[in-house]
Amino acid sequence: MTEPEHRKVILYLAQSLDGFIAEKDGSTAWLSALNSSESDAAIQSFYQGVDTIIMGRKTYEQCIKLAGTYPYQEKQSYVFSKTLHDTADRTNVVTGNVPEFVRQLKAQDGGNIWLVGGAETFTMLLKAQLVDELIITIAPVLLGDGISLISTHLTDMPLELSKTRQLGQFVELTYKINY
Repeated sequence: MTEPEHRKVILYLAQSLDGFIAEKDGSTAWLSALNSSESDAAIQSFYQGVDTIIMGRKTYEQCIKLAGTYPYQEKQSYVFSKTLHDTADRTNVVTGNVPEFVRQLKAQDGGNIWLVGGAETFTMLLKAQLVDELIITIAPVLLGDGISLISTHLTDMPLELSKTRQLGQFVELTYKINY
């Protein structure tokens, strides 16, 4: 008898060619100027396959700042924070043990879980072996400085490239994580 398939946690984001996911102040406005119809279509396709959104507080605040309102209202959403206790939208704030919370989410029935960001949340969940897949879209820009994808030092983490595709001037890389 095979074990039931659990939901996957997928980090799906764009980064600059030199490896930054945001400016030093957390802004991703540089990415808006680079959008293409191909990358927009890829994002929409991915978005349809998830039913839950998770992210850290800084990413949540950047989403609000960039969009003017929370852009994922129709999905079950969780923001991890020690300082934020309530939101003006349907986002649930999680203040406790983030890895344990995500472990419980993965065990529930449902679609995939999109880890929108940020670096601290991703690193924490990666260390806890809770991220199943990375979909990184390389944007055609060099930022020179900013926030890196990994917030702290990790031991070697083997990845398996499972898919590549060109989206206009962007390149999307999909990796499975081999813990």
